[in-house]
Amino acid sequence: MRVIAVVLFCHFLAAFTALGMPLFLPRMMVSLGGSESDYLIGLMFIVPTLCTAFSAPWWGRFADKYGKKTSLLRAQLGLGLGFLLSGFADSVPMFALGLMVQGVCGGTMAASNAYLSRFYQGKALASNLNLTQSSARLALVSAPIILGIFSQVDDPLTLYRVLALLPLIAFGICLFLPSDIAEPCAQSGAVAPKSASVSQIATTGFSQVLWLQFFFCFSMVVTFPYFLPYSEHLGVNSDALSGFYYSLPHLIYLLLSFNIKSLSMPAKLQSQIGFSLLCLACLGQFLLVNSLGLLIFRVLFGFGMLLVFNGLHLIVSHQIQQCDAGLTFGRFDAWGKWAGVAAGIGASSATQVSGLNFPFLLAALSCGCALVGLVLFYKEVEQNVDPIKE
Repeated sequence: MRVIAVVLFCHFLAAFTALGMPLFLPRMMVSLGGSESDYLIGLMFIVPTLCTAFSAPWWGRFADKYGKKTSLLRAQLGLGLGFLLSGFADSVPMFALGLMVQGVCGGTMAASNAYLSRFYQGKALASNLNLTQSSARLALVSAPIILGIFSQVDDPLTLYRVLALLPLIAFGICLFLPSDIAEPCAQSGAVAPKSASVSQIATTGFSQVLWLQFFFCFSMVVTFPYFLPYSEHLGVNSDALSGFYYSLPHLIYLLLSFNIKSLSMPAKLQSQIGFSLLCLACLGQFLLVNSLGLLIFRVLFGFGMLLVFNGLHLIVSHQIQQCDAGLTFGRFDAWGKWAGVAAGIGASSATQVSGLNFPFLLAALSCGCALVGLVLFYKEVEQNVDPIKE
């Protein structure tokens, strides 16, 4: 429990800045001489995501070879350096460089999950994956509201400089975590033909989970970059209140994620209901003309997110092999980041062509694709997962 508490706390420290600041990219662009409504917002939003998408599998292999704790420490230092570079930027290219370093050298979620996989397997691991998501949701609940209060300062980039201390503090704390020894996979010639067949089945099932991860992350992220101007368009007149509306689904996840492990509903049904709720919530926000119904649809969004996360975590936790846990979580994280890249491009294009509410329609369509995938492919994944016990 001490290890879990330390990992979760340190992940929160890193996520507070990484997940809280992008909401205020319009303010950052203005301070650097850009426009708060042009393509730069979407472009800057996808820079760290794109870099993480490329680097996450590589860092996963690094963790499997050199140890999960080493990779976790590396991620904390990388985030601190990236935040410092962004905080001292005096131009858009320098700011982008800091975001690139943040993306290439970060990845604390995958690193934290891989480290926890050294101590937990099966349903116990799935429960801890929900907890690492809880630390991220806590950051998304608190950071937009707290940072929104200070986003109107004369130089908002100062926030990056101050908040760079958080991942550096996390690095210092993580130094005292128990070390782990990298375990290589079966040596050459040691794997029987039957084992090779089982490995191929697991790989096939995991590729289907990756597509669900892609559609899920796309549906969440595509509404993120322009949520601040979207809420202002609906009549929300303060950054702090906009931050509250954005954070509300994550608050719901945070409040309920500790009890979701007791839910006996099959992973397939959880995911189907979750994606359906997300689809309905996004369609509702697409059709809104004022802020009166925003509260209801953000709550609905939160319940959908809770069910989908738990369903995916149950599936992933049963496909983890200790020798390549880093690569598995790296791939899982990378597909989420590729979805974020596509979402950033889609959000930027959609708002320029069709308006600030159109990203919610894209999110609803993504949820629909995930539902189709569950109907057509989940049985194969279920057959791969269910026989595997903790």
